[in-house]
Amino acid sequence: MNTSQTPRTPRWIWLAAFTLVGTICAVGLSFLVHYLLFFSENINPYRQSLLAAIILPVAIAAPLLFYIAYTSQTVRNYRNERNFAAAHDPSTEVLNGNAFTTLVERRRNTSVSEAGRTYGALLIVEAQNARSINIDYGFRWGEESMRQIASVIRANVRRSDIVGRLSDDEFGIFLPGATVEQAREVGERIRSAATETPFLAEGNELSLSLDIGGVIFEDQIEFRGLMRVASEQLDKARTKGDDGFRLSALGASEAPERRT
Repeated sequence: MNTSQTPRTPRWIWLAAFTLVGTICAVGLSFLVHYLLFFSENINPYRQSLLAAIILPVAIAAPLLFYIAYTSQTVRNYRNERNFAAAHDPSTEVLNGNAFTTLVERRRNTSVSEAGRTYGALLIVEAQNARSINIDYGFRWGEESMRQIASVIRANVRRSDIVGRLSDDEFGIFLPGATVEQAREVGERIRSAATETPFLAEGNELSLSLDIGGVIFEDQIEFRGLMRVASEQLDKARTKGDDGFRLSALGASEAPERRT
């Protein structure tokens, strides 16, 4: 079955028509103003020219400049919204996995100590009961729990730190320039805040428990290597039933070999 579609008018035709109509309106307005001033017996030629020089720019330029400014701001807002949507998780509004990886790689090179060595920490935060909330209450409540956890994380890190959603139930936190003590303090603060903040699902109060695995790095280490070590620590925190927080130190001599 053949379907016919009305061809779209090329953009240049609309631009040409807008320019032509605008020019005709400007000329017509100029002619009207001069015509009215010319037949006014109470205004001498000097005042006629002065009034025309004031009225025409105000009547023509002001609306045009306002339209250009409004259009530019609209385009800028649309571009910002599009860039934000492309880089952020739509549910929690933290960075998505790809944007998190890219930004960490950039920031990792700027975390330089006085000795000229890069250092910092990478944490992986996993919601223990996110899947059970999805099963018992539905996906909507599961996502609501992740939004609350994301809010807790943002409230307990610095503005210079990077937070991203790595999977359905995991977040990544990059702490540039953080020491072992600082990374542990941030992780424990996040775990305590998540547990102490009540979460209501269909009127039932639930506890949001977190497991955290992390790595302290020094010198240039690949992001994949950092993620591997942090994931290993997360597995230990999840399976060994200790305090739910495992942190490993990874120095230059311990860096994983690069894979080709």
